[in-house]
Amino acid sequence: MKKVIDLYDSFPIKASIKEENKKFIFSDSGAVRDGTSLICSVAASHSGTLINNRVYPPDKMKKGIRSWTTPFKKPVLINHNEEGDPIGRVLKAKYTKTPRGMDGTEYKPILKPTEGYGYVDLTVKITDQAAIQKVLDGRYETVSVRMSTDKAICSLCDTDWADEGPCEHMPGKKYDGKLAYMTTGDLTYREVSFVNIPADEFAKVDGAIFEDKEDRDPVDVKVYANNTEEKFLCDLNDEGQTNLYDYLRDAYDEEEDTVVHLINKNIMEDRNSKEDQMLNEKDLTKDQLVEMDAVKELIQEAKDESIKECEDQLKTLKEECEKITKDSVDADMKQELADAEEKLNAAIDAQTALSKEKDTLTKERDELKEAQDKGDEEKTTILDENVSLNSELHKLNAERLFDLKSELKKPDVAGVKTIEDRDKKVEEFAQRSIESLKDQIGDLVIEKNDAPEAIKPAVEVENPGVEHEDSGKQKDEGDSKKETKTETLDRLFNSKKGDE
Repeated sequence: MKKVIDLYDSFPIKASIKEENKKFIFSDSGAVRDGTSLICSVAASHSGTLINNRVYPPDKMKKGIRSWTTPFKKPVLINHNEEGDPIGRVLKAKYTKTPRGMDGTEYKPILKPTEGYGYVDLTVKITDQAAIQKVLDGRYETVSVRMSTDKAICSLCDTDWADEGPCEHMPGKKYDGKLAYMTTGDLTYREVSFVNIPADEFAKVDGAIFEDKEDRDPVDVKVYANNTEEKFLCDLNDEGQTNLYDYLRDAYDEEEDTVVHLINKNIMEDRNSKEDQMLNEKDLTKDQLVEMDAVKELIQEAKDESIKECEDQLKTLKEECEKITKDSVDADMKQELADAEEKLNAAIDAQTALSKEKDTLTKERDELKEAQDKGDEEKTTILDENVSLNSELHKLNAERLFDLKSELKKPDVAGVKTIEDRDKKVEEFAQRSIESLKDQIGDLVIEKNDAPEAIKPAVEVENPGVEHEDSGKQKDEGDSKKETKTETLDRLFNSKKGDE
């Protein structure tokens, strides 16, 4: 979230009230009458001119005026104490242009205290009786306006204090003959306070406070006393003690709107009286003429007529341009349109061809996918058949091993008598690898070929292993030399080769 900087404009006010007018507010005991409020019309900060070593651009001040009453009417406080009860509220705020702001001259900052290009015109209503008494007896005579801004640009290095923090230039000091000051961004007004000690503070940025020691002239304040029950509103500076409600000719629903209307009307009458008095003078300066409402009205009427005339001329020119544009399409433009149409048609044809090619490729892709799926299915079938054949071959080898062992009367199959026992033994042999089965089958085939033509019938003995061992020993004793496995294989296979 972007930082904002709090600003304080503190200035003295002057509210000279004649002693005889205080009777409209104070009772005989000296206390403020019940139902009495104090209305202050204050011309506060000015735009475009140097105030407290900063400048408020006119457009920023004008834009921020509505923050005085939106989204709520800002409070009148004591010493900026936001925790305490307000002693009043801002009834109305407006931005009033000065002659410099009305004459249409280009805006340039004025680096000295002047009336600037405009000012904040506040109407403040104070309802706290103790505060009213302190304002009237002079104890409250300094006002401070608090506001915040989203920018504070240094005039020398363009550093935004709200975004980057303070730079090395101190507002109010000169560097190489150039004054350092701040230009604010958008303004949001927070409250107005009566303060005991005026301290014209600049922004608090990272704990830094800059004070402006320049003296300022008191601000003009018109003070009114209002009694809502008796419908009595008087200007305390008015010698005639006129009830301003006598000026009221319009109907208002809200009391505050009525008060503001009467104050504005009374101020306008004061200005008209001054202008009438100025008309009696022989010599009038340019500034005095510009200040007169009658002259302002004439100037405004002239501006309005000039604006209307310019608007009519602009409307006529616009109609003529539209007519020329409609009727002056020449051959070159037609040719350009034809070329563009031809290019568009060519692009459409190319897109159509691409679409057809895409459809063809999509069809071919689908056919290839279908063929691949079919091939995968056939491959799966072949693999299943191969697995089945391998399983069958494995079983056949196990059965072949069993049969050879049975023929050779091997002890591990001697006890097999039934088909069920045979199947169990075959299944037991099938647990071995196919290579192991083949190797043992080969050995048994050799052994079978070396054995006598007639195999002795199997003799049941209590210990077949011992019987087999004894038989072997007898055979070894009868032979002069035992033939090795390698010699037996050479004899069998080489003899066959020789026969062939």
